[in-house]
Amino acid sequence: MERLKSTLLEKRLEVVKKRKELLALEEARLVRLARQKKAAAAQLTKVKKEKFAVMMEEAKLLRALKQNTYPAL
Repeated sequence: MERLKSTLLEKRLEVVKKRKELLALEEARLVRLARQKKAAAAQLTKVKKEKFAVMMEEAKLLRALKQNTYPAL
């Protein structure tokens, strides 16, 4: 059961990492648009908030995985 839980957490962590990567790319795109004086400020704020939430979720998953693993001997 413990191994199954760890595997699920690892898969969830991979999904969160991919999502974080995509949000970083979206943020970069919106920053470029904002520099060109386009109306991207509102979207940029939303993306930054979502990116922060994803980072917090990633940290939570990493802590959970760290607690579930056995220390190396």
